[in-house]
Amino acid sequence: MTISYLGHASFLLETKDGTRILTDPYPQSVFPHPVAAADVVTLSHDHFDHSDTTQVLGPFQVVKGLESVTYREVTITCCPCFHDPERGRLRGENRAYIFRAEGLKIVHLGDLGEAPSPALLQAAAGADMLFVPVGGTFTLTGEQAAEAVKALRPKLAVPMHFRCPGHDFSVLTTPAPFLAALSDRPVHRLTELIAPFPAGVGVLEPLRA
Repeated sequence: MTISYLGHASFLLETKDGTRILTDPYPQSVFPHPVAAADVVTLSHDHFDHSDTTQVLGPFQVVKGLESVTYREVTITCCPCFHDPERGRLRGENRAYIFRAEGLKIVHLGDLGEAPSPALLQAAAGADMLFVPVGGTFTLTGEQAAEAVKALRPKLAVPMHFRCPGHDFSVLTTPAPFLAALSDRPVHRLTELIAPFPAGVGVLEPLRA
């Protein structure tokens, strides 16, 4: 499997057989990024910066509910959670998606804004890769995201939803607080990830348009 980062909370997962899964597509106004083709698109919630399917080349299947989906060799399951620490009162619901393919377990936490619930701990624990929001304000802070990583115990933690040059959301922080809170783990700075994945923290450079 090969994984590319399109910025914000959007990743493109491509299996060896050519199946392409895209997470949380978003508008170019947030961050200029390539428009990718996909077979399946997952939406962690309905906010504009996580659900802009006009940024995807098709045809594609949209997954945005709680049902389990199998597409070719990829199985996708969902664990409902919340966008804020007040059980959605501030920003609504969120969906964490778990992808299984090629013997790998990959978890995308969407805009998680609360500590992992017992259900999420069970569904996502021990993943080969965990995409975790770290920018704060709308999601977990870097320090809170590090605590979530320690609780979920992925082989590789990949920060997302953070501020970087050219990103329109200036209220977000960079990954620096997250990395500082996990300073005991090796950091891999990469342009893409190819299985088998390394252990530690993987900071991916977003692809630009």
